[in-house]
Amino acid sequence: MAHRFNNIKVFRSRMAAQAIPIPVSNIMLTDSIHKKPIDTEKLGTKDNLVVIVRRNSRDTYSLITGRRDYEIAKRDGVATINAIVVNISRPAFMSNFKKLIDVDKVYIPRDFMNHPPKKEKIDRVICFYNYYGIFDSPITIKLDAKGNKILKDGYARYIAAKKLGVTQIPYKIIGRGVHNAKNR
Repeated sequence: MAHRFNNIKVFRSRMAAQAIPIPVSNIMLTDSIHKKPIDTEKLGTKDNLVVIVRRNSRDTYSLITGRRDYEIAKRDGVATINAIVVNISRPAFMSNFKKLIDVDKVYIPRDFMNHPPKKEKIDRVICFYNYYGIFDSPITIKLDAKGNKILKDGYARYIAAKKLGVTQIPYKIIGRGVHNAKNR
């Protein structure tokens, strides 16, 4: 099985059935990308408004994505909007749609293999993936001088992906080594 959602649009459409109505007034724009001014008159109209949010407290939410729908709802005086509630940050959510790596192309250091994560941790990752269809954050890899992709963090997510039959997993690179640009 490939990564379940290859873009946010597919995620929104497939997860819309799990959306719950929440008051538009309870949504906060907390990320810098959402603080830029927007001309609401140029947004047009849209049926079936859906946003993706993160719960902050019992009654407040941070917008992750769906600003256009949020702004249309605010402009038009819509009291509630359908929201897909996820429990991860915007950067972690967005990372699921940026870079994917084939699980089989990640080199696992011996230390990781000798000290695997607890079963409960792997089960939590699997549970999260089964519910949301995404990972809670990307794995972290480091490229060595030859361009090999060495796992540095996220061994539980890696193992969960293997158990789930997921062939690609979101990743981020740290500390790029000397390597050929075509290996990126």
